[in-house]
Amino acid sequence: MDYAQKGQSAGLLENRWFYLILAVLLMCMISGVQYSWTLYAAPLQEKLGISLTAVQIAFTLSQVIQAVSQPSGGFVVDKFGPKGALIVSGIMISVGWAFMGQVETAPALYALYALAGAGVGVVYGTAINTANRWFPEKRGMASGFTAAGYGLGVVPFLPLISGMLKTRGVGSAFAYTGLIEGLMIIAIALIIKFPGEQKGVKHAPPVVTEKDFTSAQMLKTPQFWVLWFAFFSVNFGGMLLVANSAPFGKSLGIAAGTLAIAVSIQNLFNGASRPFWGAVSDKIGRYKTMSIVFGANCIILFSFPTVAAISTPAFIVVLALTFFTWGGSYALFPPINSEVFGTAFSTENYGFFFGAKAISSIFGGGLGAAIATKFGWNTAFMITSATSFIAFAIATFVIPRMGKPVKKDDRVSPVEPVDAIR
Repeated sequence: MDYAQKGQSAGLLENRWFYLILAVLLMCMISGVQYSWTLYAAPLQEKLGISLTAVQIAFTLSQVIQAVSQPSGGFVVDKFGPKGALIVSGIMISVGWAFMGQVETAPALYALYALAGAGVGVVYGTAINTANRWFPEKRGMASGFTAAGYGLGVVPFLPLISGMLKTRGVGSAFAYTGLIEGLMIIAIALIIKFPGEQKGVKHAPPVVTEKDFTSAQMLKTPQFWVLWFAFFSVNFGGMLLVANSAPFGKSLGIAAGTLAIAVSIQNLFNGASRPFWGAVSDKIGRYKTMSIVFGANCIILFSFPTVAAISTPAFIVVLALTFFTWGGSYALFPPINSEVFGTAFSTENYGFFFGAKAISSIFGGGLGAAIATKFGWNTAFMITSATSFIAFAIATFVIPRMGKPVKKDDRVSPVEPVDAIR
């Protein structure tokens, strides 16, 4: 249901900024489950006595489960509203993350991180689609600010995590942050809502129009799979660095304290990129913006290991630039999802898009670390540069020529220039 197009009252219209803030806060609360992981990797490796590759398998599993949970969680959210799903997800995140520091075996670590990841997937999909529904005329901006919460939300936690890892150990760092995150998600769940919902009134089912694709209909279109593959391709480099920026920096001889600062800076640029590129896409179009962002990301990843080896400041700068270009993708695909396939089933549909990130995280986590260990970091970065080039080529030469998708049972197949899709 498009809020502005349904002619809601001006008073309620003003309140939509409140729900955008809540969506951003939700993202802030799940940010650390992904973006602080690089600080935990080495302490967990030491605590459990296992290899870096084995530790990073936990990250990969969490990312996969995060994506798998989104379509089913999105179905529940679209049908019944966000409250119940968010409460359950908050509990899952709090329990999973808080107890990860107490584990003594790798399988226990994998199970708890997967539990937290499942909760994160539902919260992420709910937050991004809350923003899109309240701001149908500015989806790039709304998606950008909401996705920025995911990139930036960990930053206030990083000094706490870094300090507790040094003074109180990995168990306390996990426990305190997990408790804060879970309680905040549950509190927000009690007041957040989609457009058209009234206090005390049961969530109304979505209004379906001819522009709305169910997930089954969407999955039958070539447009979805081409977009999915672009999302998958551009995520290789980002996920490699999300999981391994600190271990890579450590291999260059950079001190742990400096790496904590570098991780903070990478997340600042990651978060800032999302409203920036989202706003740009509102002006010049989604696919033109994708072409710019993915092309720049390809060049930066290609030069990353060479530039990073020059000095610590060079490492920090190229790390920040990588995240600034990669992070923009998360401001672009949510509005594309709503604009190409409609809003009635957007939460569930975006869950299928998000699967691209999960599959690419297999490289970013354990496989990326294994390749870097056996063949060197240069090889790992060359692979990510090549996949970003594929995403650039798709955005530049393929998608603009495909036209809008048509439901399989439609007899007429109108083709409109995709650049018209804002």
